[in-house]
This record gives sequence, C-alpha cells and structure tokens, in this order.
Amino acid sequence: MKLLASGLLLLAAMVYVGAAALEPRYPWLFYVAATSEAAMIGAIADWFAVVALFRHPLWLPIPHTAIIPRNRGRIARGLADFIQQNFLSAGAVVQRIAEFQPAQTLCRWLLKADNADTAASYATRFMAYGLTALDDQRVQRFLKENLTDLLRKADMAGAAAQLLDILTENKRHHELLDGALAGLDDILSREETQRVVAAELAQNAPIVKWVSDLFHLKLDEKAALKLVQVAIRKIAEVRKDRDHDLRRRFDFFVAGFIAKLKADPAIRDKASRIRDEALDNPALGRYIGSLWQDFRSWLSADLVRRPSVVHDRVAAMARAFGARLESDREIRQWIDEQILKSLPPLVEEHRAKIGRFIEDQINDWQEKRLVDELERHIGPDLQYIRINGTLVGGLAGLLIAGITQFFVG
Repeated sequence: MKLLASGLLLLAAMVYVGAAALEPRYPWLFYVAATSEAAMIGAIADWFAVVALFRHPLWLPIPHTAIIPRNRGRIARGLADFIQQNFLSAGAVVQRIAEFQPAQTLCRWLLKADNADTAASYATRFMAYGLTALDDQRVQRFLKENLTDLLRKADMAGAAAQLLDILTENKRHHELLDGALAGLDDILSREETQRVVAAELAQNAPIVKWVSDLFHLKLDEKAALKLVQVAIRKIAEVRKDRDHDLRRRFDFFVAGFIAKLKADPAIRDKASRIRDEALDNPALGRYIGSLWQDFRSWLSADLVRRPSVVHDRVAAMARAFGARLESDREIRQWIDEQILKSLPPLVEEHRAKIGRFIEDQINDWQEKRLVDELERHIGPDLQYIRINGTLVGGLAGLLIAGITQFFVG
C-alpha cells in the first residue's frame, strides 16, 4: 500500500513535469499540469499527516508530530478505560453469559460421546501425570515431611470438639439418638429377641446375679422377660417425650464431653499422644504405604490400558451428569442463576486489574513496537488516505483551474 501511494505521487510528479514542459506548445496541457500539481500537493500533505501520527516526518522534530509515541501513556489509559467500560462492565458480561446459557451448553456438550471421552481423556492424563510426579523421591519427601509436620501440630481434641459442636448444634445429635432408640425398639419388640435377652439376663447379668444371691432368690426367665418389657416401655417414653430426663442427661453428657475436649489438659494430652503414636508407628506407616502402592500400581496399569476402567467410568459419569442436567430444567436454572449472581462482584473486582494490565503492557512496549503494531493493523487504511488525497487533490486542482480560466479568461 505504501508503494502504491508513493507510486501515485511519483506519477503525478512525472505528469506535471511533462505537462509543464509541453504547455507552451500545447496550451490545453495547462489543465493537466494544474491537476497533477494539485495531486502532488494533496499527496504530500496527506503523507505528512499520516507519517506525523507515528514519527517525525523526515526525522525533523516538527511540533505536533510523532503523535502516537508522544501520547503512549494517554493512549494506554484511554484504551484500558474503554475496554473496562464497554467490554468488562458487569452488565455487559452478565448479559453475554446469560445469552450463552452455561448449564444448557454444558449438558449438550457432555451428551456428545466424543466430548465425554475427551473430558475423560484429560482426567486420566492428569491422573497419570500426578502418579508420575509422585514417583519422584523429592516430591515424596516433601509431602511426607510437610504432612507429618501439619498433623503433629494439629489440635486433634480441639478439632473433634469443633466438629461435635457443629453436629450437636440445635440438638442435631438427637436425630442420631432417635435413630438408635428406634432401631433398639424395633429389635426388642420382637418376641424371639425378648426371649434371648431374658435368658441371657437371667443367667449372666452381674447385677441380676448379685441381687439373686443377696436375697437368695431365683430369677426365672419369665421375671427377666418382665425386665425387658420395662426397658421397652422406657425406650418408648424417651422416644415420645422430647423433654425426657434421659434426653437431658444425654445432652449433659455430650456437652460435658465437648467441654473436656476443649479445656481438659488430660484429655487433650491423651488425644495428642494417640496422634503421635499413630504417626510414629512403623507398622501403620507400612500398612498405609502398602495400600497406596497397591492402589497406585492398579491405577497406573489401568490408565495405560484400553479399554480403561477409570476412563470409561469418568466418561460414563460425564454423560450421566449431562443427561441429568438435560432432564432437570430447575437445576439448570439454578446453575445459571448462581453463575450470573456471582459474576458482578468478580467482574468489578478484576476489571480494574485487567485494565491496568493492558495499560502496563502498552507502556512497556518500545515506541517502535507500538508504532509497528498500529501500522500493521490500520496502515492500509492510512495509505488509502494518501491515495485519496492524491486523487481528490488532483480533482480539486482541475476544478480550481477551470473556474479560474472561466472568470479570468
């Protein structure tokens, strides 16, 4: 494009020289000379304007030239602000993602067999890489030392207390008690179970034998069966009465146990000793190591095998997940809602960082690179300005010459 624009300038110059030289012999060449002269002026003026955007024309420090290099910082800020406001605004991103329908697009993608296999291939390759990385003695040493150090510093009793706090909040643990009582009630309500328990109670229960020996009584199976039935009734009472005394005792015991885990030095020391003994136990270490090696050997062999159990299972899970999404419109709506709800704060948090990154990148470019990049993208259009300047200048020169001759001549 530069050659074409410069060629037109050279052509206009040659035509002007020829027309000016032959004009005394051929007066009508006056119009040709005027046209080519004006074309040269237009071409040179637009050449100056285009070059002044990127550099100093003829390397002369003429004021208000090399506009882009001189204003690189302002251009970088303006471009970054433009992208932030028009492309990275929360509204624009949310609208674009909403039109994309992430959940629907994902399930349709997963339902295609090739895509599910592709996802499974990436997953198996990642697992294979992970296994290879774990073979390195440096990685094994690093993981062992750091995991052991973390576990030795861990407050096992405190962690157990926090977990129990969560499990017992709002009396959640009563659900476990109710389940246990319901199971016990179901078992003891069976006639055969009652007879077995009564027989064992009559023969082997220490407290019953002590009472029998003390009062020289013989507790038969029928009497023991009565004790079992009393226990069954007591269980039924506890199940029905949410404020039963046994429930309060259960709450008191659980609360006391949690408090001991939090504050009792003896309990905490015992938990720490159990932890340290487990970590220092070579037999436990060998056992865990053998389990890991067996699993690793099987997984390594399976990942290179075709068909692979892991690969096929992951692909099947991907397809099943896609099918469930496809059939459940409500969950798709929920996924889209969660994505669209979480996007605005994420966009607002990072849009400024992206803008600064763009600004810093442009500022880090050398002037030559900045000029080269801009010329590469918009250079052809700028050369058309030179071409149009040549043609429009020539036509304007012809028009001015014609009007001048009309009024003067």
